[in-house]
Amino acid sequence: MWLTRVVFFVSVLYWCNAYVKQCSDCKFYRACPEAIHFAAITKDDQIKATKLKSSICGVEIVNGSRIPKICCSDYTLTDERSGVPESTAPKDSIEKKTNVALLPEDCGHIDGGRILGGTLANLYEFPWMALISHKSRLRSANNDMYFKCGGTIINSRYILTAAHCVVKKKLYKVRVGELDLSSKEDCQGEYPNYFCEAHIQDIEIEESIPHKEYQHTPSKNDIALIRLKQPIEFGHKNVAPICLPVLSELRNVTLVGKLGTIAGWGKTEEGIKSAPLRKVDIPVLSTSACYEQNPETTPSQFCAGELGKDSCNGDSGGPFMMENKVNRKYKMIQYGIVSYGPKICGTDTPGVYTNVVSYMDWILSNIKP
Repeated sequence: MWLTRVVFFVSVLYWCNAYVKQCSDCKFYRACPEAIHFAAITKDDQIKATKLKSSICGVEIVNGSRIPKICCSDYTLTDERSGVPESTAPKDSIEKKTNVALLPEDCGHIDGGRILGGTLANLYEFPWMALISHKSRLRSANNDMYFKCGGTIINSRYILTAAHCVVKKKLYKVRVGELDLSSKEDCQGEYPNYFCEAHIQDIEIEESIPHKEYQHTPSKNDIALIRLKQPIEFGHKNVAPICLPVLSELRNVTLVGKLGTIAGWGKTEEGIKSAPLRKVDIPVLSTSACYEQNPETTPSQFCAGELGKDSCNGDSGGPFMMENKVNRKYKMIQYGIVSYGPKICGTDTPGVYTNVVSYMDWILSNIKP
């Protein structure tokens, strides 16, 4: 990959006291979709290197390696609308489907007391997060649950997840209302604002509905629904549905270059699965940058991530979320589903996400009362 070839070159320039400019948007190359797009459309490596050299604004050590940072404003994004394909269904036909009424309008509430920044999720920050357990011979006499994938609550009977989490898998139950797998009671805050939550719901699965045209390698149509045997009890603050991009203005949002949030109980940078729910904000890459690094991606997928920040093993099926205004109120909208990524999470190859916008018609066609 071109970036890999020039990282050493740029680092040497920096440490040899080469000119380093100042700017207000000094960031990693991977966090600048405009720069990635420039590299993708420019064939001459010398031109790329010269441009990169002129935009250097610093360096940061990540996992023991010196990684250059650039002034993102030095690049111009030419395919502003790329990266988030619009639904293939006719405009507004999604909103007219009868099953739209099965997706609650009361969804995606943003917790006013959430913790900004950091890596651990707040107690009520993502109440739509679900854990999917698979049947395992390793289950103990206590019938412990082993969670392999994540998902999201979209209404009282359905969980949205990735197809690879259900195809050829022996599913057991879905857990909702969880925050920290290592404790029976989740508590956060300080007196007098100290809250605890212990109401976990483990619900049996009625059926799984993977996309009929799902393909594992290369990954295509990696999306599935899980119908629960019993409805989720929404009378508790730690369970609630997330919003999907039903409205046309939500489906036509430009995501490229913007930050979205992923959350899950997957592996951390230390290579071990996380007990508490973790979160990270990552940028969406342009279509050309995505294709350059993942040539097998389709228009129904998008790429996101940067060095040291990515979804990881165990996060599969979880959401890529972004705040957006719905009826004059900001809510959390799910735009992606964690599909696959590099073997070593957070490296220079971004994660790939199933684009929910492209599958709204499929979702509405496969849910029932």
